[in-house]
Amino acid sequence: MTPGRSEPPPGDAEKAAALRRMKRAAGLLILAMAAIFAGSRLVQDSQPWVAWPAAFAEAALVGGLADWFAVTALFRHPLGLPIPHTAIVPRNQARIGATLGRFVANNFLKPDEVVAKLRQIDIPQIIAAWLAVPDNRDKAAARVTAAVPGLINALDDDDVGRFLQSNLAARLKDVGVTPILGQALDLLTAEGHHHRLLDELLERAHALVHDNRELIEKRVGEQIPRWLPKAVDRRIYQKVLAALDNTLAEIRQPEGPWRSQFDAATSRFIADLRDDPEMRARGDAMLHRILGNPTLRQYFRDIAAALKSRLAGDAEAPDSAFKAQVDKALRVYGETLVKDPGIRQTLGHWIEQAILASVVARREQIGDWIASVVQKWDSRTIVDKLETQVGRDLQFIRINGTVVGGLIGLVLHAIEVAA
Repeated sequence: MTPGRSEPPPGDAEKAAALRRMKRAAGLLILAMAAIFAGSRLVQDSQPWVAWPAAFAEAALVGGLADWFAVTALFRHPLGLPIPHTAIVPRNQARIGATLGRFVANNFLKPDEVVAKLRQIDIPQIIAAWLAVPDNRDKAAARVTAAVPGLINALDDDDVGRFLQSNLAARLKDVGVTPILGQALDLLTAEGHHHRLLDELLERAHALVHDNRELIEKRVGEQIPRWLPKAVDRRIYQKVLAALDNTLAEIRQPEGPWRSQFDAATSRFIADLRDDPEMRARGDAMLHRILGNPTLRQYFRDIAAALKSRLAGDAEAPDSAFKAQVDKALRVYGETLVKDPGIRQTLGHWIEQAILASVVARREQIGDWIASVVQKWDSRTIVDKLETQVGRDLQFIRINGTVVGGLIGLVLHAIEVAA
């Protein structure tokens, strides 16, 4: 294949074969006229009636050759001679490309024309009918699933870790972590969850004290002078233990002063979280230190690696859950399209807007692109393409020119005889 030339699309081979047949037919017709003319001239003196076919053949030969010259001059120099105003298509290749680009942009990519054609096609209905076939859904789900490993393997774990870390930090910084925390705590306190949390902590503290009585007694004994009797040590330990129990019991009282102080401290803390700029700055600084920690990035990296591994493994499994979910989603959406005209209308509107925004809005660029593609073709390519598409009809012009020329020759000969 010549560099710069593209393979003809399907169907062009048949057109090229038909063009060759028509060229042979037109050429053979001219040769036949030349043979008749030459033969007639040889016997015309002895056979006067031969003047009629001779007149037909002569005029037909002139007409056929003239039309052959005209048709050939469109695409190349006749007989390879650089005659002026021949090889019109190759010499005007750039102008043809620009004209073709403008023609497509201004006639085929007009917004009204595109929208009308899309509505005539009714793409949502076609999609719904296609999704109604189980085999189609299965193939689509299989292709989507098969693409998952390649997509996720293209993601670097470190890049994903940095992305999660940086974006999480940016989003939390934008919204402010302390006001959100304050609102969450306000909701919890409004429903009394902070009291249940305190009761749970008190129960654990009580159990911790009694489970470690020997250790507490030992620590108390270490703080008491050695010269005091052991009995005194024991009584002091018992008083300390009793004081701890009593304090924990007082805090557990719903109407006790400890609860009131706890509620007041909690309310102040929540108000500071929501409204205090200094508290917000401290919270943001602490969040920045946490999110900037390399350990957290490694944690996000491990999460990304684990997700990639699970998704890839599931996608490659014969009973892939991901594929099943994709197939189910396609089935549900197809059924919804069939049952709900509003969804079909919405999908159709989205398709129209997408095509108008991505194609029609760029029709000038598309026209320029068509012109640039045509301009890049070598001359042989554009000649072959155009001649393949319209050359067969042009050969009919040659045949018609030959026949009409012959008929005109007969008319002129008749006038001559009559005169």
